[in-house]
Amino acid sequence: MKKLEYLLTLQASFMLLTLKAKNYHWNVSGEHFFETHEELDTFFDGCQEQMDAVAEKVVMFDGLALGSYSEASKASLVKEVKAKNFTSKDAFVELSKDLEKLLDFVSKLKSVDFRVQPVLDEVVLFCHEWAWKFKKASK
Repeated sequence: MKKLEYLLTLQASFMLLTLKAKNYHWNVSGEHFFETHEELDTFFDGCQEQMDAVAEKVVMFDGLALGSYSEASKASLVKEVKAKNFTSKDAFVELSKDLEKLLDFVSKLKSVDFRVQPVLDEVVLFCHEWAWKFKKASK
């Protein structure tokens, strides 16, 4: 896989992950509403930072960053979730699975350009930390 392809896959995945995080943020209900509502906002902000860093790296290599959700949904490892009422556990289980998909994807990349590696390192740190948090919170 070429660097622009895997970068666009990551950008698309973070685009869908931000949308999914907001969906859960807006539609979570139940006993842990307040804590979950706030944590999902923090997670959303982090996803946006990751998405921006990856998109800017695409542009640095003379590519075009994705500009629409229709483009992103085709390239994303993360799938949309329709709006409904969610519990904290629903959100945390689903998001931890998505983050594990991203970690698995990055782990399989070969011959990574040294100029891309720092961004991938940040993606790994972010995904690993939040997957751990969501798994712990969903038990």
